[in-house]
Amino acid sequence: MLLRVNGRIYTRIDCIGRGGSSKVYRVSAESGKMLALKRVSLELADEQTVKGFKGEIDLLKKLEGVDRVIQLIDSELNVEKRTLSVLLELGELDLHTLLKSRQSTPDGAKLDPVFIRFYWKEMLECVRSVHAMDVVHSDLKPANFVLVQGRLKLIDFGIANAIQTEMTVNVHRETQVGTPNYMSPESLMDSNQYAFTSSHSGRPGAPPPHQRGNAPHKVTKLGKPSDVWSLGCILYQMVYGIPPFGKIATQMARCQAIINWAYAIDFPEMTDDGTRVPPSIIRSMRRCLNRAQSERPTCEEMLAATDPFLYPHEFVPAVINSGEGKVLPMTEDLLSRIIQSVAQRCRERLPTEGEAMLGFRPQHYCAAFEQGLIDVRGTFDRQPHLISVRDEWQQIGFLNHCELLSPLSPRSSTPRELGFQTSYYSYNTKEA
Repeated sequence: MLLRVNGRIYTRIDCIGRGGSSKVYRVSAESGKMLALKRVSLELADEQTVKGFKGEIDLLKKLEGVDRVIQLIDSELNVEKRTLSVLLELGELDLHTLLKSRQSTPDGAKLDPVFIRFYWKEMLECVRSVHAMDVVHSDLKPANFVLVQGRLKLIDFGIANAIQTEMTVNVHRETQVGTPNYMSPESLMDSNQYAFTSSHSGRPGAPPPHQRGNAPHKVTKLGKPSDVWSLGCILYQMVYGIPPFGKIATQMARCQAIINWAYAIDFPEMTDDGTRVPPSIIRSMRRCLNRAQSERPTCEEMLAATDPFLYPHEFVPAVINSGEGKVLPMTEDLLSRIIQSVAQRCRERLPTEGEAMLGFRPQHYCAAFEQGLIDVRGTFDRQPHLISVRDEWQQIGFLNHCELLSPLSPRSSTPRELGFQTSYYSYNTKEA
């Protein structure tokens, strides 16, 4: 079936999503490039709904060129047919599907700090990029992060808002919209009520009349901290398998718990299967899930090299001095960090399905070390399991030799065709 957008023809492959009055199709351009086409029926849409769709397109245009946002290719409003077509960069797999797939397998359901650390950093990079453009997404959830060539990107800016002026740090909204499991307290409360409750250490109550303002409707104020709260909810779900308020039966009760300062969020030190949760992960969750938005960290702060979760001290092994210079012992933890760095820096090769679903777990590589399948001495003519800190080309050779990027793919080429040379890789002891 052929679909048209502004006169250009696209071949419909299949339907990859639907919701409300819209459907999303995987389509092929005349060049053969795969794209996503969102087709929205406006037959029953009111003026506010149409305005929302147009607002999403305007925001995508504002975010054009932002690397961590799904790119807008084209759009068309057909007045006669009452349809809106939005042509977008195609995401290969969303985070919700990835998490659900992992939880359905015995190994994937177990807490994997390496997997969590990688995707947590990816999410932070995505949100930091839109915050840098003074855009608040307002509906962050796993389904709105998609993998494109091995990297996460943000989608669905239908209820996002741009902060209008340099003097303002919030967007104002007269309706409460979002996904309850990931919505912040301030997104569920009138701005005056939230300000009063927050300033009184969470004690509920209404502000005095002189603080209520003259607005005829309840108005919520949402800023960048609201997105940080949502990120904390996703991190919580990655750790414990369920969002922080997910066990509460009804949506109304869930919302009431979110805005109730007295309702303490539980951060178990052990998962249901008895796996210990690293304290640095709990610290990150607590910081994000602080009901006082002024006390939540920014994405920039959480991405800092001093963050104990992203850059834990146990991943910084002591530097060993040898006759040939400084070297690092190759441990499982260090190897995990290297794999993450490679995954982030090698942009030219599409990830295999196995790599995406595996989450770059290091066990397979470490097993190869233990079984003596990888001859590091033969590669570098050094002590086994030691690599140079300074010589980045030797690091590339090491990764090349170990075939770290494609351990599961039966259709992969030889390691030397995977683009290490062009995807210049480097790391230092602080990142290790």
